[in-house]
Amino acid sequence: MSVNRTISFDDLTPEELAELFAAMDGQEQSDFFAAVWSLAKKWPGAGWCQQSHEIARLADNNAIQTIRTLASHLPAEDLAWIAAAGAEN
Repeated sequence: MSVNRTISFDDLTPEELAELFAAMDGQEQSDFFAAVWSLAKKWPGAGWCQQSHEIARLADNNAIQTIRTLASHLPAEDLAWIAAAGAEN
């Protein structure tokens, strides 16, 4: 995949980012999530946990369906972990 546009983050819309993501194959999309984790795990304080909470809080039905579908393909032990983490809150 190639991008022939010079941008600043301020002018990249969520829709444009989604189009770029959707054009990726499965490996590239997986690598994208790995790259997000590599960045986010370095955030101070609650970091990614806090951001994940905010994403979930603001998610509309389309976002929720996307997250649910992705999560539904996780191994059973990951789903159990998610269920247990939710039970703690």
